Parts: sequence; structure tokens; C-alpha cells
Amino acid sequence: MDSIFFFYTLGLLVVCVLASAISIATYLSSRRRIYLYACGVFALYGVEIAEIFFYEFTSQNLPFEPVLYYEISMPVVRTLIVAALNACVWAIVLDALDCRSKRLFTVPIGCFVLSNAVILLAFPEGQIQQWLYYTSRQVFLFFVYGYCLFAYYRSTDKAYRLRLDRFKRPLIITIALTVCVLLEDTFVILIAPMSAYPDWLPLYLSERNFSENILVIFFAVCLVRNAINVLSVRMKEVPVQEEVSDLERHIDEQMPFYREAHKLSTREAEVLRLVILGKNNQEIANELFLAVGTVKAHVHNILVKTGQKSREALVLDFWQS
Repeated sequence: MDSIFFFYTLGLLVVCVLASAISIATYLSSRRRIYLYACGVFALYGVEIAEIFFYEFTSQNLPFEPVLYYEISMPVVRTLIVAALNACVWAIVLDALDCRSKRLFTVPIGCFVLSNAVILLAFPEGQIQQWLYYTSRQVFLFFVYGYCLFAYYRSTDKAYRLRLDRFKRPLIITIALTVCVLLEDTFVILIAPMSAYPDWLPLYLSERNFSENILVIFFAVCLVRNAINVLSVRMKEVPVQEEVSDLERHIDEQMPFYREAHKLSTREAEVLRLVILGKNNQEIANELFLAVGTVKAHVHNILVKTGQKSREALVLDFWQS
């Protein structure tokens, strides 16, 4: 069984390393900070797994004392690592929701660190302290999920809600897996006594959560699928709808960043979107219920703001930005 857990943990480390590398590659291609934050999530989780891996490897064939089963090893370092990991997760969510508030970012992270400090200082070592300490991670995640739902239902912007609709299924799966993490911690720490397990198993259960591992693997799968789409588009100088089935989704993902960079108005962004899709002025006018002269004026203003000389150069600049 030692070998099984050895390769299992090694496999998790490989997943974290590969996911981090893919995140960096996608960030360098798209310049979207969300992939930089994703790299932080997997890199930091990999550090925590590496610490567990080292502890288990060095403790094999040694008697496992019952007092160690409920011990939180290196609590300060672990709290800082998990706080940074949660900060990356929170940054991903805020980026996806187009929230730019520094206060909204820092307050939840500060509350998480403070709650961990209270748990470590106010409770004696044992089952309750360990359960509260690890459960604080799930509480933070449930806060994140709750804020996602709040932002979605609060918004009256149909385009905004339509863009977020594609996250519904991953969010439901993520919430279900997080519930499994909480239930596993509750069972292993509070319900099942250490004496109920074979002598070799407590070493691997003391600081490990298999549901959490599955959750991270699910994140990695979602990242890889998204990264493949992004990188496949970036490999084409000017992708067209016939070659990329979900081209409109890529445009909608990139548009907020391009619009912010060049200070485009809402109407200019709508016109630009149709220009990228290859529509001519008459087609754009028909779709947006505008006069052709108005469309020409919008296209001219977009070219001036972006510093491009033609529609072709504009489309190429959009995909290369």
C-alpha cells in the first residue's frame, strides 16, 4: 500500500506541475491574468502536496503515534500557503466576474487568515481544532460560490449573464465536490476513530483528503480544455468561424480586455464584434438597427482609437492583443 500512495501522490504532483505549465503558456499567449492566477493555484497546491509527500515518505516504517493523527504540521507556513492559494482562486472569480475592487479582494482573504489564527490559538490541539482548521477552507470556497451566484442574479445585463451561463455546470460540479470534501473531513476527523483503521492507514489519512484531490484534478481538466481552445485560436493569425466552431465565445472573452485597453464605448464594442465576425457595414447596420453611415462612423472611431489603418489590421490586432 505504501507504493500505491507513493505513486498516487506523485501523480498529483505531476498534475499540478503540468497544469501550472499550461497556465503559464496560455497566459503568455493570451495575456489574460486569469491564467496567471490559475498557475498560482496549482503551484501552491503542489507545494502543499509536496510537503505531505515528504512527510509520508520519511515517516514510513516508523510507529505512528495517535497524538500525531490530529496534529496540524507547520500551521503558520500552511496557513500562508493556503491563504495565497485562496487569494488566487478569489482573483480568478473576480476576474471572471469583471470585478476590480481591491477591498473586495483583500477583505475575504484577511478574514480567512484571521479565522485560522483564532482556531490555532483558541482551541487546543485535537479533533475539533483540526476539523475547524481544514473546514475553514471549505467555508471560504462556499463564500466564493455564494458570491458568484449573487453577482449573477444581481446583474440585469443580459450579455453579462449569458457570458456567465457557461460556468453553471462546472460550478455545480465544483460545489458538489466541495460538499464531498467537507463530508470526508467530518467523517475522518470527527466520526471514525483512529483505532478503526489498519495500522498503516492513519499516516495517509492524517493530512490528506481524497475528495479535495479530485476537486483539484477537475480544475485541471477544466483548465486544460479551456487552454486548448485559447491556444488553438491563437495559433491562427485571424481565425474564422468555419475553422473555429466557438469563435463567438472567444471574441466575448477577449472583448472586455480589448475594450478597456482602447476605451471603446458599448456601441463601438458591439460594432467591433461584428467586424471581427466578418460582417460588412450593411450587415452590421441591419443587425444593430443602425444607418450605414452611423456604422461607418463607428468603424472609423474604432480605427482611430486602436491606431489601426484598416479593418483587416484591426481584426489582426484584436487577436494578437
